Amino acid sequence: MGISVYWRLGVLALLAALGACSSPQGVGPNMVVPGPRDDAGGDPAQACGSVAKAPMGQVGEMTVWNNGTTLFVRLAATAPWQLTESHAYAGIAAPGGWWSFPAQAVHDPYVNTFTYAFPLANLGVNPGDTLKVAGHAFLLTPSYRFAEGKAQMEFTVQRCENAPPPPGKDIVVFNDINPFDNESMANPNNQLMVRNLVNYTHPGPRGTGTKVLFDRGRNSVCGGTGECSDGELSTMRSVIQGEGFTIQELNSTQGSITSLPGDVKVIFLWNPTETFANGEINVLKQFASEGGRVVFIGEWQGYYDAITLENDFLGKMGAVMTNTGQAVDCGYNTLPQASLRPHQITQGMTNVTIACSSVLVPGPNDYPLYYDSTNTKVLSAVATIDITPLPLTQARPLQMTPQAIHPGLNPRSSTGY
Repeated sequence: MGISVYWRLGVLALLAALGACSSPQGVGPNMVVPGPRDDAGGDPAQACGSVAKAPMGQVGEMTVWNNGTTLFVRLAATAPWQLTESHAYAGIAAPGGWWSFPAQAVHDPYVNTFTYAFPLANLGVNPGDTLKVAGHAFLLTPSYRFAEGKAQMEFTVQRCENAPPPPGKDIVVFNDINPFDNESMANPNNQLMVRNLVNYTHPGPRGTGTKVLFDRGRNSVCGGTGECSDGELSTMRSVIQGEGFTIQELNSTQGSITSLPGDVKVIFLWNPTETFANGEINVLKQFASEGGRVVFIGEWQGYYDAITLENDFLGKMGAVMTNTGQAVDCGYNTLPQASLRPHQITQGMTNVTIACSSVLVPGPNDYPLYYDSTNTKVLSAVATIDITPLPLTQARPLQMTPQAIHPGLNPRSSTGY
């Protein structure tokens, strides 16, 4: 035991003596037996995925779970013990001594349970990430026996079914360039969507970045002189710059992405047709691990004959969603609010304007952002990036296998007309 523990033992012994003198039943005034308390508002019955437990010696138990936004750490005493003081820790690094734990509480009256809440955004983690979690408590019995309980575990943050992933460390997919062209950006909702794409909160170093990268290299279909030119995206560029960001051109070629500037927060990949090498994927994964956001903009098959490349890229980044190449809602269409799904990117939006979008099939951990006009087909989605690096050995670049081109649509136009 450290000196501080002996000090607490002395204080508790003094309190016990004073309590014994003042109570004819031999139970001190602090030994009121309350019902279970849940000071953080968490309920394990509403946990996402599994709930983890670890014993605190013979005197208690630590329970850990999470919902879509919060990690909960509950410390519970085993009768007849009660908590007089408790401490909790959750983080990526290993915990230090209990006195350094960021969450602490003195319990007067003593309690049976106490729950601490840690916002996942503050911890900088997403579903699938592993945290070090620790709990510590001082406990007493009605007969004034003293004990110290502690527990420690590794806990994998659980994915919530149908819950959106937190912003940052994510990949956002639009299989349509037109929400960002000048005609669609005349819609204030599209402008708001762009603001939301670049204005998000993340505790990682990229969360305070001041640059947005546009990559219109890699033999892009829409390119820097085509439908993704500065002129065609002038309103979008003005919106981003109006939020205080500088737009920087990347213009990558196959194998050229070896690092990204430290002040970049978001990168837009516009219709690339050259395969990303594993080393480049790992650079983007590192970027994501620091809180960066990747926005991949594909298109419908016929205009964008790189569907295999897109699906390969998404899979390597940890998204299970796939582009089917199917074209829907061709020509400009404004999708109603019913097509939108709640997310940080769609927050505040009441509709969105698109033109001839390809259809996405989301995987179990991918979250739709909006559907087509029938509200049945996913057109945009987001997923948390798997930051595990890929092996640097790689087979030859994938050959693109065009699917059937949609009859009646103009393959030279992203709108299909």
